[in-house]
Amino acid sequence: MKTVGELPVTAPLPWAPLLAYLNPRLTPQIERVTADAYERQLGGTTLRVTFPPGTGCLRLQADGPLDADDALRRVARLFDVADDAREARVALRDDPVIGPRLARLPGLRAMGAWCPFELCVRTVLGQQVTVVAAGTLMQRLVARCGGLTPPSVLAADLSAMGMPGRRVETVRRLAAVFADNPPLLNTAPGSETVSALQAVAGIGPWTLAYLGIRLGRQADAFPHTDVGLLRGAGVTSPSALLALAESWRPYRALAALYLWNVP
Repeated sequence: MKTVGELPVTAPLPWAPLLAYLNPRLTPQIERVTADAYERQLGGTTLRVTFPPGTGCLRLQADGPLDADDALRRVARLFDVADDAREARVALRDDPVIGPRLARLPGLRAMGAWCPFELCVRTVLGQQVTVVAAGTLMQRLVARCGGLTPPSVLAADLSAMGMPGRRVETVRRLAAVFADNPPLLNTAPGSETVSALQAVAGIGPWTLAYLGIRLGRQADAFPHTDVGLLRGAGVTSPSALLALAESWRPYRALAALYLWNVP
């Protein structure tokens, strides 16, 4: 493979844990994670992203032609190379719940997405089901659509996929929003994408909060009904979690990342 560019990363970058988080949340047939790399199919070209030890940079390599500038921009967004959470880490480092987790896994950050549409679809499929179940639905959807673009979703027959009818309609409405607003696929800030989804039926507070963390870079986004957050915080109700999380404002998004990922 030929090196097409490098991206300096704000250290520390916990590369292996970030890949482990991405692995069950990838777009099947398009993305994959290996032991030390993220890979994506771009037409007939494979893009490979690694974090060589001692370099302080993500290295992008490809086995064919691609738009290098676009790839660098998307990878920077996917792995948050600038580390938007630095200020939040300082604010939470002495918190009795989050502080020890920060010490156990320095540098954890919100993963973005190569393609905002793919992340939004994956998030909708993850409503009220496990990560594994959502991954299975994603596999079926990509296979049924022959890829995952707004036109392919709108054109496909999505019946008999093991999804509730209302969720199928939400996915279609989501595809229509992106089809009608092409900048949301590429150049629009993630915050604009999240705002554009607020009026879409079937996209509720949990979905908007999760996308606010990963796509919108909203520092205080917090899906307080999430079962994983309740379990991670050791509380039994959303109201108890909200009360506990008051001391984490305005950085509850980072707190959520650590509750999800660090015991």
